[in-house]
Amino acid sequence: MSKAVLLGIILMFFVAASGFFYQQQVENQQKTQLVFLVDQAVQLVEQDGENAFAELRGSSWVHNDSYIFVWRIDGIRVVYPPDPSGEGKNMTGLVDSAGKPIGKLFIQTAEKGSGWVDYMWPKPGETVPSLKITYIKKAQYQNQTYLVGSGVYI
Repeated sequence: MSKAVLLGIILMFFVAASGFFYQQQVENQQKTQLVFLVDQAVQLVEQDGENAFAELRGSSWVHNDSYIFVWRIDGIRVVYPPDPSGEGKNMTGLVDSAGKPIGKLFIQTAEKGSGWVDYMWPKPGETVPSLKITYIKKAQYQNQTYLVGSGVYI
């Protein structure tokens, strides 16, 4: 193998590796921002209960394709900014395009306290599913338990 071919292979490896590490850095930054946003929303719900819902529907809680959503722990969606007509629906049976039971996973994650759920979901205006990761966290207000979440497409 010539030195030029070997050098080309090494260069391609470094370009691919740097692209991978850049993507990881972007994902980590997005995850950090989601956790911060969800933590703020949980504080608001735990302080104001249902009185927080109107604010969470507002534009200050919507960033690009990400928004805060809130369900009761029984699966009833109570805040859904992209389509408020979807509020009041039982989301327990929600599945992604591969049949993954994301409704149940969201609830299980909240019952544990907090965590991440990844799944395939179409971006707004698209039909082909993309990888989406969603951070879920439990919120308590008086005798009601909620799950608060927000996701981002990868």
